[in-house]
Order: sequence, then structure tokens, then C-alpha cells
Amino acid sequence: MSPSGSINIPLEITEAILRLLPAKSLGRFKSVSKTWNSLISDPNFIKTHLLHTHQTSKLIGLSTTGSLYSIDISETLDSDDDDDDDDDILATAKELSIRSPPIRWKEIFGSCNGLLLAKDENDTIFMINPTTQDLWKVPLCPFAPPPDEEYEEEVYVTYGFGYDSSTDDYKIVSISFWHHHSMQHDSSETFASVYSLRNNSWRKLRDYDYHEHDHTVLDVINGAVINQTLHWLARHSEIVGFNLANEEFNEMKFPDTIGMYTSTFSSMVDVGGKLGVFIWSDAGFECCVMEEYGVWESWTRVRIHGVERDRVPWPECLLDGRSREIVFQEKEGKVLVYNIDERRFRDVRIVGGPGGTVNVYGGTFVESLESPKRIMIAS
Repeated sequence: MSPSGSINIPLEITEAILRLLPAKSLGRFKSVSKTWNSLISDPNFIKTHLLHTHQTSKLIGLSTTGSLYSIDISETLDSDDDDDDDDDILATAKELSIRSPPIRWKEIFGSCNGLLLAKDENDTIFMINPTTQDLWKVPLCPFAPPPDEEYEEEVYVTYGFGYDSSTDDYKIVSISFWHHHSMQHDSSETFASVYSLRNNSWRKLRDYDYHEHDHTVLDVINGAVINQTLHWLARHSEIVGFNLANEEFNEMKFPDTIGMYTSTFSSMVDVGGKLGVFIWSDAGFECCVMEEYGVWESWTRVRIHGVERDRVPWPECLLDGRSREIVFQEKEGKVLVYNIDERRFRDVRIVGGPGGTVNVYGGTFVESLESPKRIMIAS
């Protein structure tokens, strides 16, 4: 014990205790002392904290006024004791404000380790950590061809965002598809490129013409990350995968045994760490899950009851820690939560935004200390 009567705790014990605390609390604890501020800000501590902390994931919301929100639906469902299906369950949206500079957000492309990949109203892409207020502007991709005024163009761009543990790097994949119309002829081009945060640069990927081979990627939002591989749905009952480590594309076909070839795709999502695809088949609306990654015989099917074909809610994600409940976006300001065991939907209305309607983005978010600056310092 020190002369002042306080207890001197070894720094390694202090560090071990702090590693177990939530990121938001650690942000406040930086002001305790210079030692704590230095420890909590250290890149190695940030990385180890991410590995040791276990927090409940929250849904990500984006309001019609351009603000980001976190929504804890699991907490809402646990506290709901009313069995009256006619009444909506209310879930509170809490704003994830970025204080400086003020930004009006337009779209969210992905979430990984507490970082969000989002685009603002000026079409500038950022990596952000709403918990720590870190903001990283992603440079423009130099490989997309400029628009040609002679053509009438259809442009589709899909993104993927994930973490490559082999190089301790965050990567963005962009797949762009142009369909040009003119009086003389029609033509199509597909470009794929990858951005490395560690190198702060884009690299054009090897030519892989999805359109030429009729393998056009159907997902136009973001890739589902499973086993450090991004996945998108493609035509002809295929999944297009991009391995974040070796930066190569691969194609995976669905097995005949589950009848995917006669099905209509809806979307692909992360189903509790497993690859999941929502489809319409002769049996109705189903979720097909690959129980063991890479093993085609492990695909299983779960029927989603109570969905009419002319009113298909958009599947978003599985509720973290609740492996039998799936979140669907039905309409503005409302989601449906489907319980597989009970075979029923519950209506959840999102409230709490200061202005505009809050809609969920297809993914979950955890609070962390992770920062793009940590990667840049390490490089």
C-alpha cells in the first residue's frame, strides 16, 4: 500500500481488468490518468480488447434524415410479456452521432468489429467507429471507368467489407457492372477491385466477367462474410465468394438435393456465423443454411411460415445470441422478428429517432475500440 493509503495495483492486472469492460466505459476511463489514457489508446490493447470482450450485438439503423442509430431488439423481446399479436413491440433507436464533422449518411455497406462502412450524401465512403468517433475517409476507386455521354447507362455497384486476420487488415471489395445502351449497340462491362486499409490503396482484381458468363451478381447491397470470405448470390444457382486472404474469387453451386435450381433467390445473410440463403421454392418461403462451411451435403432447410408471395419481407440477419429468431425489414420504421420454434412473427416498431423514420440495415453492430488508425500505425 502506498503512503497515501491507496492500493498500488500492478499495471498488468489493471490491463487485464480493463480488457473486460465495454468500449464506451473505457472511453470515459481515459480521463482517469495519463497512464490509463495511454494504455487504452495503445494499438495492442485495442486489438486484444476486441478479442476478449463479449457484447450483445445491436441492429444498425439509418434514418430518413441521414443519422445512424443502434437498436437493441433482443432486450425488447425479452421484456415483452404481452401475447397480443395485434400490438406492436416498441424498440428504441439510440443515435450513433459523429460529432465532427457533421455528416448526413446515405447508405451503410457493412459492419465489422465495431467499424461501419458507410457512404454520405456526397457519395464519399468512410470507415467509422461511432463509439470512439474515429472517422477514416476511403479514397475514390481509380479503376471505375468514367461515364460516356454517348451511352445511356445502367450502373450497379455492390460492396463487401471484412477483416483479414492473416494480415491484420480491413478490406473493401467493390464489384461494378455497367450496361451501356446506344443507338448502335449494347455492351456490358464488369470491374472488381479491392481496397486495403493497411496500404490505403485500391487494386484492380483479375478480370472476371460475371456478365459474359451470365454469372451476374444479384445482391446489390453488401456481401455476407462467413469464414473470412465475402459471399454474393449470382445467377444459375451459384454463390460468388471472395476470399479476403488470397484475394481470389470462387464459385459455389447449390446441390440438387435441396432443389435450388428451381427456386427464386431472395437474399443471402449471415445466419449465426453460417451461410444462409432465403429462397422461394415450391414449398414456400425458406431459409437454407450451410451447417458446415464448404460441405455441400450440410445444407438444411427451414420453412418460414406465414409469408405471402406478394408480400415478402426483406430478411436482414439473425438476432445475436438468439439462434432461432430472424429479423425481417417489412416497411419503414418496422421490422418483423420470426421465431423458428414458435413459427410466428412479432411486429417491432422502431421509435426514438429525433426526426425521420429509422430503418434497419442488414447486419449487426458491436461497440469496440477498434480504429482504422490502429491499422495505419501498425503498418
